[in-house]
Amino acid sequence: MLRLHHSPMACSLASRLALMEAGLPHEIAIVRTWKGEQKSDAYRAINPRGKVPALETNDGILTESTAILPYIAGLAPQKHLVPPAGTFERAVAQSWLSYFSSTLHASLSQAMFAPPGCDNDTAREAALARVIAAFGDIDSHLTGREHVLDAFSVCDLYLLVFATWRVAPTFAGRLPAFAQIDRFQQAMLARPGLMSVIGEEMKLRAEG
Repeated sequence: MLRLHHSPMACSLASRLALMEAGLPHEIAIVRTWKGEQKSDAYRAINPRGKVPALETNDGILTESTAILPYIAGLAPQKHLVPPAGTFERAVAQSWLSYFSSTLHASLSQAMFAPPGCDNDTAREAALARVIAAFGDIDSHLTGREHVLDAFSVCDLYLLVFATWRVAPTFAGRLPAFAQIDRFQQAMLARPGLMSVIGEEMKLRAEG
């Protein structure tokens, strides 16, 4: 049985959605990061870095979304959630997962949770500019496309999570319109079962 350690509406939501799309038996262990549960000794025994997601498998514990998402996809090859290993298309998928993690996620995190020394107007404006640039790049890529790749994949699930973060108070009235990302997000939320999971996530997060 797969067991995903996940914090509501965090980047680990992509892994939860991937498990659902793959149709794999699994359990969800909620980690309330706003209460610091990721720093507990119990959780650090699972992931010493104190971050989500962490996926318990029969072979061991896997961390980092860019590893977990294609791993989940590989467990359900009939769902075609990622291109086959060894193909150019698979490398393209990995490049997008890496971009979402290292560029988009990193810029969003710095803008929403300014690290020590970066909690000043100049640093905040620079962080916001990086968010806008990353979303702008993605918005251009989605022009004339339904998905990040040529077909639905875990890349779409990862991007969806970050697209939903645009409603954070930090960005209120500060982000330009991204018509293609809006279109993409609406289409993704129309997938069966997906909106109900996100609704549950938002409720759990609001309770925190």
